[in-house]
Amino acid sequence: MMRTMAVVAEALLLMTMAHAVHAVSAAPDEMAEARRFVTAGFAAAQPRFSFIYDGRPSAEFLNSWQLKRAAKTLDRERIEHELTYTDPGSGLVVRCDVIEYRDFPAVEWLLQFRNAGSHRAPIIEHIEPLDLEIAASNQERFTLHHSLGDSNSADSFAPVDEPLAPGGRVTLAPTGGRSSDGCLPFFNLQRRGGGVVIAIGWSGQWQADFRRGDRAVQVECGMQATHLRLDPGETIRTPRILLLFWQGGDSLRGNNLLRQVLLAHYLPRRNGQLVLPPICGSVAEVDPDGSYEGPHMRVMPILGARGIEVFWSDMDPQQWYPKGFPEGTGTWEPDPVKYPRGLKPIGDAAHAAGLGYLLWFEPERVHFGTRIDREHPQWVMKRDQEWSQLFRLHDPEARKWLTDYIDAQVTAAQLDWVRWDFNLEPLGFWRRNDAPDREGMTEIQHIEGLYAMWDELRARHPGLVVDICASGGRRIDLETLMRGLPLWHSDLQCSGPHPVADQLQNGGLNRWLPLHGCGAFDYEPSYLFRSAMTAGNILATNTSAPDTAEAVKRTVAAYHKARPYMLGDFYPLFAHQASEQAWYGYQFHRPDLDAGIALLFRREKCPEPVTRIRLKGIDPQADYEITCEDQGAKRIEPGRSLEALRVEVPSAPGSLLLYYQKVK
Repeated sequence: MMRTMAVVAEALLLMTMAHAVHAVSAAPDEMAEARRFVTAGFAAAQPRFSFIYDGRPSAEFLNSWQLKRAAKTLDRERIEHELTYTDPGSGLVVRCDVIEYRDFPAVEWLLQFRNAGSHRAPIIEHIEPLDLEIAASNQERFTLHHSLGDSNSADSFAPVDEPLAPGGRVTLAPTGGRSSDGCLPFFNLQRRGGGVVIAIGWSGQWQADFRRGDRAVQVECGMQATHLRLDPGETIRTPRILLLFWQGGDSLRGNNLLRQVLLAHYLPRRNGQLVLPPICGSVAEVDPDGSYEGPHMRVMPILGARGIEVFWSDMDPQQWYPKGFPEGTGTWEPDPVKYPRGLKPIGDAAHAAGLGYLLWFEPERVHFGTRIDREHPQWVMKRDQEWSQLFRLHDPEARKWLTDYIDAQVTAAQLDWVRWDFNLEPLGFWRRNDAPDREGMTEIQHIEGLYAMWDELRARHPGLVVDICASGGRRIDLETLMRGLPLWHSDLQCSGPHPVADQLQNGGLNRWLPLHGCGAFDYEPSYLFRSAMTAGNILATNTSAPDTAEAVKRTVAAYHKARPYMLGDFYPLFAHQASEQAWYGYQFHRPDLDAGIALLFRREKCPEPVTRIRLKGIDPQADYEITCEDQGAKRIEPGRSLEALRVEVPSAPGSLLLYYQKVK
């Protein structure tokens, strides 16, 4: 009954936000600024992109090329503008598809190049799909807000604030060719009175450059290296760009608008409904004959009855393919000892119990001696200094074969989630494969092939969602988020719980991304569980043991209660620091519900049992009902007291999950 009531309450809350903004909403002045940007930057044929063609900057000649325009309404919230520039001499065609949003002060565009001529095109280089100049006085202050990427540490996703003084420059890029390895591709450039948020959609080696001159800030974003010719009929795309304009004095307004844009227009849906990070359970048992089939099938009804949503079959401990990890990566077939009847019985059992089924793959890496390496060596890029090998995803024939090869298991298992890992830095492979006049081409074709493969699998299996993984959270960007969610945002958790790091990773990633997950190594209401808690987690515990039944149900109920609030605005309540002597925590606020939650942590060596927090989004003239989950009792507080609310956690380490609701 407890689970049923929690699920019904969550469903009612989710229904209220299915087609509406449920947190910070756009102001008229912000919408007007976005419209002016579209008019000046695209409708007036003054593009916000640049490139060098045959040694000449595009600004010198693009306005002399033939230009065709088209516009159409996609739906009530989006207008598409299409600009096509054609060089009458060489036949090069540059197409820019622009999406103007009507519900957010946002604009997105994608730049493509096509050689429509009969000869190889001259060199195209320094392609910058975003080339933006922001006028500024010499005295005006600019701050670039960004975040580190994943590094399997407490520093993963840590926020960074860098002043951009006249003469200053900040250049950011990931490491090794995976889009959030070391640096996230999301930025918030703040000036007096507002700013602009930039998101890059490119799952390879992007670069963002911010330069401050005496009278302007120059922003350039694109691939790190392009110097290439296109063959006749050849087409390439560039990184996708999203810009979002915000006004005010708090940079978090820009971050929260980005969170809402992602929820409304980018993150995956099934049957029109937003896909949330699931509550996952698994099993590590093996039958005496070495088979996984029996333990998997027997556990499904237990997990389903306890409220688990997805059966999680990861690289470890299941290792469903021959040889296991890492040696078996490249033979994507069930191990006949572990799964004598293949994966279909597992999928059947999961769905019969009301569970989804998630299975781990790593298709882009091919280890030595695996089936792909033995039977199709022409489709494998051999290593140099790297520890393994890279599949030639840029080869259309190879990609088609691999798509069908993976699809056979997706079909047999009736998968709901494909956990797509990538434990290899691809940049060295890509660059070694490029000819001198094709620099960047292998990377472009690999990334295009990755998206094509994901899109084909999802087209064949409506509702299939990608669990974005690359040694943890090292491939998070706008394009991957259009197809999936990062359910294991750092491999730090492979070595067990790290509560302070879990708190900090969640606090850092929540600034940009509303939906993600990681492992939880305990149950509600523990400090360990809450440190890792997101809208859904992998419960890295024995969720099927008889003595865990009530704890699992209680934990599931906690997710259902908290989830809707986690889709609201995010606010850190303490400094982002790793000290064990400190308090830490953050707030999620739903202005449409006049309600929210705060997760608070008194760390292990923190001497103070009492602290005060300032909740955001509060009406000081109203009253609020406060509920602390551990204490059970409810109380009424005036809104003005929530701006300096006293909270107490008697033990260290300890935590507090606090709910508040405006009294109508």
